[in-house]
This record gives sequence, C-alpha cells and structure tokens, in this order.
Amino acid sequence: MRLFLYECKKIIGSKINFLVLIIFCLICVWIYNVNVKNDAPSILQRDYYDQGQKMSKQEVMQEIAVAKQQWTGIMDESWWERLQQAFIESELRSNEQLFDVDQMNELYGTGWSLDYALNHQDYTIAADGEVEEGKKQLILRKNILPSTKEDIAKDVAWDIYMNYAEIILKNKPWNSEDGTYGTMYSGLSGEATPSPVYSSANLSKAEILMLKDKMNSIDKFYYGDTKNLGSLLSTLATSGILLMIWVLLISTDIVNKERKNQMLEIQRTCINGKSRLILSKIGAVLISSTIGFVVIVGGVSLYALLTGGIGDASVSVIEQIYMVSIFNFRQAYLIGVMSIFLGTLVTAMIGCLVSTFIKSTYRSLALTVIIMYIVPTLFNIFGNIKNLLPVNFMSITNVSVRSFTTMFFGKPYYLYQLLPILWIPICIFIVIIVKFKYNSKSYPII
Repeated sequence: MRLFLYECKKIIGSKINFLVLIIFCLICVWIYNVNVKNDAPSILQRDYYDQGQKMSKQEVMQEIAVAKQQWTGIMDESWWERLQQAFIESELRSNEQLFDVDQMNELYGTGWSLDYALNHQDYTIAADGEVEEGKKQLILRKNILPSTKEDIAKDVAWDIYMNYAEIILKNKPWNSEDGTYGTMYSGLSGEATPSPVYSSANLSKAEILMLKDKMNSIDKFYYGDTKNLGSLLSTLATSGILLMIWVLLISTDIVNKERKNQMLEIQRTCINGKSRLILSKIGAVLISSTIGFVVIVGGVSLYALLTGGIGDASVSVIEQIYMVSIFNFRQAYLIGVMSIFLGTLVTAMIGCLVSTFIKSTYRSLALTVIIMYIVPTLFNIFGNIKNLLPVNFMSITNVSVRSFTTMFFGKPYYLYQLLPILWIPICIFIVIIVKFKYNSKSYPII
C-alpha cells in the first residue's frame, strides 16, 4: 500500500500535473459559458418592452421560464391541441406586428390573417410592385410594431411547436420503409419535400431497424425546460479531449521517467521492485486518471448545476428541427460521462504500455499521440469501427443513435453497450503484457 500511495503522490503531487489539470478544468468552464451564450434561445434575438420600457435579458429569461412551465408534461393529444392553438395565436400576433392590417383587411377581408397563418404558401411579398401569379400580396408595415412582455409566451409556444414538430411524435415517421421521415413542409416556402432520416449517418439497414425498434418502444415523449443541458453535453465533448491529453501526460512517463533518472535499476533490485512496483505504478495512473476525470468532468458539471444551468433532464434530446433522439437528456449525460470515464482508463493503460516499451519520455508521448489520433484516421476504410477508439467516443457531442451505433462483425450495436465489453478485457490484457515485459530478465533498466 505504501508503494502505491507513493506512486500516487508522485503523480498528483507534481506541480506541473496539478497546474495543467486546473487549467484544463477552467478551460472547460469557459467553453461551457461560451456554449451557453451561443445556444441562447432565438427569442432573445429581439427586444421586448414592458409598458414602453425595454426589458433586460434577465427579465426576458424569467418570462421564458414561466411560459415554458405551462408546457411541462407528457406530449399527448391534448398537449398537441393546446400547442397548435397557441402556435396559431403566435402567428396571428406576428402578422399584426409585421403587416399593414388595415390594407390587408381592405384587400382580403378580416379572415386573411388566420388564412395566412395556416397557408403561408398562398401569400407573397410583392417585388417591385409585381405580385406573383396566383399569390396574395403581403403589405409590410412602414414601422414594425415592437414586441411586448405578453408576446414572450406566444413566441415560446411558437419555438416549442417548431422544435417538437407534430409530424415527428404523432405520425412516427421512423417506421417509413423508404428511409425518410415522410413528407416534410419547409418553414420558408411551405412546399412539401421528402426528408431523409439519416442524411449524414450512412447507417446500415440493420442499424435503421434497431432504431425503429427502440423508437417504437418509447411509450411517451416528455417536454420540460432543459435550460442549458444541451450546452453541457456539448462541453463534455471538449472535456473528453482535454482529459485525454492530461492522462497521456501522466501515463507516458510512468516507467521511462525513472529510467531517465537512473532510478529504475535501484528500484528493481528492492524486495518489491518488480511485480508490486509495476502494479503500483499502473494502479497509481488509474487512480490519478480517475481524479482528473472527477476534477474536469465533475468540475464543469458542478459549475453548470450551481449556475442554474441544469434543467429538466427527462426531456427527449432534440438534435435539430424534426429530429428526436432515442435518449432523454439524463440518459445522454450518463452515457456521455461513462464513455469519457472508460476512455480515460483506456488512455491511461495505453500510455503505461508505451511507457514500458519506449525509453524516452518524449518519444513515448509522441508515439502515444500517434496511436490515439493518427491511427483512427486509418480506420475510415472500416466505417464505424473507428468509433470504437477513445479519441472518437470520448469526443461525441451528443449521444443520438445516429452517432452512437456501429456495426461489429456484421451485427448492429449501441456503442455505449459495446465499449466496456470490448475494452475492459483489452485493458486487462495490457496489464498482463506490461507486467510480463517489466519482469523479464532482458528488460532494459538504463
């Protein structure tokens, strides 16, 4: 135990290692803040006024949170009916702000606003005074009406409607046989277009069928205010890469550092100088890597929690408009964190392996970086197999099925289920190789 604790002290007690770890943690916190700023609700892109006074960002955010509360719950039939009505009301208010109501009423009657809300494709803004044949003319106001405090709730309903599209959750388009979500309608032109389910994933037929089964097993979808959970998931991707770099720094010189300082010969001649020593070193690297994981990943997660960034984790992850993940935010977070932790241990073992075989610390680090970053590019010819390597699965931005499935020996798997089955035996095998090499009589000690 003393030997193990001494090895841990050498790693964690190093000023350089400690300083780099803290810097990486602060970088992740900064990246989280940037993501939060960039992922601000589209509602904040306009100004709102309360009794003629411009509202602050904080006041608008408070009103948004209040407005979202009325939509929290299961997205059932009654939920959709309420949302559709709120969406139409939002469209009517937008028409009132944008268009000259008096002139439009004179041209098309008082029912034009509702008709436009439901049939955008029948209207157009005249260019150079010429109206497109078969279209009705939209006349803009000279001065657009400002958005008021009461408009925030309407804009929230519009935003929810557009991001949780009715066609996705009610019609279950993932069951289509042609590999598309069926007929979508462009929010700009109103024209019907076929929308592919996996436009960039290149999934196999087996993976698509696996997705369909999983989606159909979900009894109900749930809505709530997720606040900045999406920003936290995005930050975890960067956290995984920075953590990997830190683990490489502490693991790639675990043996060769003492060889360089000519201490390895003395250590190996002690009573505990072989098996116990190398196992203590491996154990110390694994424990230190775990501490680094807690500091970086736990640090940024705790920061998000304390700054009010953690919202309702029961909400289904929305990747982009019209696309719903098979996971909710809680599942996404846990899978992402577990994958990063597994990658941390795998990276540590690879670093120990290279450090045992390569004499120079710098060459050991360089070779490990090549193994971790260059080799994965060679796996492109094997398709999704590259996702099995730490540099890929530690940096996945989201854990949607499209980026977290892979074919292995002709069968589809969810990557997060396959990774521990694959890598835990490999790590055990690495320990055996390192121990055998270190204990061999021919092992170079200087």
